[in-house]
Amino acid sequence: MFEPTLGLLMTPEHMHSTEDKPMITLRLLDGFELLLGDDQVPVIPSSQRILAYLALHEGSVPRQTVAATLWPRATAHRAAACLRSALWRLVKPPYPLVEGGRERLRIGTAVDVDVARIRRFVAERTLSAPFVPVATLAADLLPGWTDEWVVAEREWCRQMCLRALEMLSERFMARGDHFRAHETAAAAVRGDPLRESAHRRLIELHLADGNPAAVMRQYAAYQELLWTELGMAPSPEIRRLVATVLPE
Repeated sequence: MFEPTLGLLMTPEHMHSTEDKPMITLRLLDGFELLLGDDQVPVIPSSQRILAYLALHEGSVPRQTVAATLWPRATAHRAAACLRSALWRLVKPPYPLVEGGRERLRIGTAVDVDVARIRRFVAERTLSAPFVPVATLAADLLPGWTDEWVVAEREWCRQMCLRALEMLSERFMARGDHFRAHETAAAAVRGDPLRESAHRRLIELHLADGNPAAVMRQYAAYQELLWTELGMAPSPEIRRLVATVLPE
């Protein structure tokens, strides 16, 4: 099945380095996965957590913060030792996975991180972004991980991905690709059935397609769900949209 993506083409710098070494990809959505080119790279759990933690932070992070967060029950001395050990046990691909020194650490600049890619897309509204499948945007951040720092990031990441789906739907609609516009908007609704902006996007698409019955079905389903779950009515904005197809 075709999976829509955030961009038409991957730029050359995302495909290869100047030395044509394999691309390093770190996936955090729908589970941890490190790839060197097309090959999966095994990473021990403690090292996985270092990579994931650094990948979720823009810029560098103090080593003490990394150690204290990842080993919260250990003494400062023990946590620092665990961090050193986990860093030493990281695989050594063509580029460093972690950069920094004795004071601060950051994810390697050559590591392509799915969450960072989506963050840039949402923040910059770029016209061309690296491939990010809809299935990825609909997935949870590191499912099954129960660390407090992961749980804290998961909801933020979920909202960011839902916004990316809505933006992607707008992009497809602007291109005249109604099928993919509907597909991505529907994925946003499935991701958060109470998210009004996602329902509004679908209603706008039904209006553009000239399908008043679909407009009313979508609105009625959202209205019932919102009242059942929260005891609330839809906003005036979405009601005004629906009013355009009501008989006078």
